[in-house]
Amino acid sequence: MVPFTNCIWDMRVKDADYELMRRLTSEFRQVADYYLGDYYPLSPYSLEREAWMAWQFNCPEIGEGMIQAFRRDKSMYESARFKLKGLNPDIRYTIKNIDVPGLEEMTGSELMEKGLVVSIPNQPGAVIITYERG
Repeated sequence: MVPFTNCIWDMRVKDADYELMRRLTSEFRQVADYYLGDYYPLSPYSLEREAWMAWQFNCPEIGEGMIQAFRRDKSMYESARFKLKGLNPDIRYTIKNIDVPGLEEMTGSELMEKGLVVSIPNQPGAVIITYERG
């Protein structure tokens, strides 16, 4: 008799990084609903390798959303400031980088007028930042 592990039904990849897959799936579940929100480009579209790209998905009905930012491989800038859109200027928002511990608080007015500073130390690199009404 052939052992079950040699059977065609054993489809598991032995050298896959299942912990990474679990972490990324968890992160996606945290932000999946935001993709249905209002979309705002926060930077001009560019294919330049020195550019940053960023956009925002805002769900005003629940007071939450996210920013996705990307630093390209030739960008010499580690940080960029992006003015958010569609927020309530009088409400305080709790801001969280999903890869970094800690929270920050800013008003909608601050986020829309002064902007949010986003840091990405890696070249290339990406970050997801979430926000919600405080």
